[in-house]
Formats: sequence, structure tokens, C-alpha cells
Amino acid sequence: KEEKKQTVFVKTSRNMANSKYEYVKSFELEDEVMLPNLMVVRIDGRDFSRFSQVHEFEKPNDEAALSLMNSCSAAVLEEFPDVIFAYGYSDEYSFVFKKTSRFYQRRAS
Repeated sequence: KEEKKQTVFVKTSRNMANSKYEYVKSFELEDEVMLPNLMVVRIDGRDFSRFSQVHEFEKPNDEAALSLMNSCSAAVLEEFPDVIFAYGYSDEYSFVFKKTSRFYQRRAS
């Protein structure tokens, strides 16, 4: 029987390696998305218009680019079993986690 790949997340120390940036921790919130709310992670492209020009994408929808983005979202679904649904629009993708997910300790930020 094929063994399923598993991702392990290890909680690290709260101290940052460079104390110059230690103040950043003060902006973190210990906010948890309460059960049974869904968590959605939205990933948006940056300067996608320029990227499209450089790679000469066909307008309005470049088949190769769409296929690549869909393949990437499928890889995310495969890698993270708590992600139950993914959808794309324009240059962004959203990933929906199952209601019972404990991914990233359900932190909102």
C-alpha cells in the first residue's frame, strides 16, 4: 500500500534571530478562527499585467497560463489535505479549508 506523504509543522521559538526586528512580534495577534467557521486563504498575483506582457500571454485567457495555475492549485490540494476546495479568478486563487481544520492552529493572522 502506498504511504501518504504527510506535512509536519513545528512550532518555533518566539525569539527572532535578529533582535533588530523583534518588535514585529508585538504586531502579531493570538486570534483564532473559531470553530466551525471556514478558513479561506486568498493568494493574489502581484503586477500580473506586467508578468503577462513579459510572457506574451494571449488575451483574454492564455490557455498555457490557465493550465499552469490550475496545476499549481491541484498541487496545493494534494499537499494540504485540509484544503477541500480551490477556485481561481483572474490572477488570484482562493483555498477553502475544512471547518474542522487545525492548520496553523487556526490563527487568523
